[in-house]
Formats: sequence, C-alpha cells, structure tokens
Amino acid sequence: MKTLLQIALLIAGAAQVQAAIIQTISLDLSALNPGSTLSGTFALSDSPSPGDTVSVLLSFSDPANYSPTSLPATITVLSGTPSGFAIDFSNLAFTNLNGKVGPINTRDVNLMRFAFAVCDSFPCTATGLFQDRSPAVFTSTYSITPAAVPEPAYALLMGMLLTAIVFRRRALRPKQ
Repeated sequence: MKTLLQIALLIAGAAQVQAAIIQTISLDLSALNPGSTLSGTFALSDSPSPGDTVSVLLSFSDPANYSPTSLPATITVLSGTPSGFAIDFSNLAFTNLNGKVGPINTRDVNLMRFAFAVCDSFPCTATGLFQDRSPAVFTSTYSITPAAVPEPAYALLMGMLLTAIVFRRRALRPKQ
C-alpha cells in the first residue's frame, strides 16, 4: 500500500510540471518619449506551433506618460516565411499624455505590427517592426527575447519527490 502511495505521489507531481518557454516582448516607444518601452512576459507551450495564442499584460516603463498604464495583448505564433515562426501581437491603442493632437496626432496611438519578428525555434531572440497607424506616424522595433524567469512548477515536483522519499524511508523502517 505504501509503495502505491509513493508511485501515486510521483505521478501526481510529474503531472503538475508544465514545461513552458517564457519569452519577453518589448516595444521601443522612444519616438514618443525618450527611453520609453512597453513590455511584458508571456509563456508558450514547450513545443509551440503555428496558431498558438497567449495573453500578456504589457506595462510601460514610464507609466506617468500614458493612459492606461498597462495594456492586455495577445501574442500569436504564425508560420514564418519560408521557415520558422513569426511572432505577432494584437493592435495596441493608448493615449500618449505628452503627445499633441495637431498638426500630426501623436496623442492617440494605435500600434500595429509592420514586419514580423521571426524565430527559427524557441526560446529565441528576434526583432520585428511596428508602426503607429497606416500611413505610419512613426515606426520602431519590437523584440522577442528569452525571459529570465524561474519555472515555478518544478518546486511542486520537488515537494512531491521529497514526500515520496519520506514515505519510502518510513516504509523501510523495521517494525518495533
């Protein structure tokens, strides 16, 4: 019975481990406010494929210059041309509080991808282009890079493994 419990704990722990590829997306907004970026971290499955989508919350490096101060977005993995993966992001609309309405409107911003960031495999580092509206008010780059975030699911696996070891030791003790 105790061996069955140990096996069940190990299987349950392994089932909790979710391998993921954690990436960061960062959009350079220096054209609006010097040194400004919009960025966030997202997790892809351990084997991403075209059509995969994930949500990400993007935050401004200087939130006092923008409204709202963070934006929800969708990251989509597409087929690259001629190979690999293209990384797309949903259009992003916000207000640049330092912008002007005329003669060119730099206050109301609507960012859209212009050229894909293309990755051969994941994790990856790649750069793409985006623009504000069409025709473009300004263009800039966005980058995809591996994020330095630890995998929290492994802590759960280690806890399950240690529990199984403790039960195993108890099972091997001679009965008194």
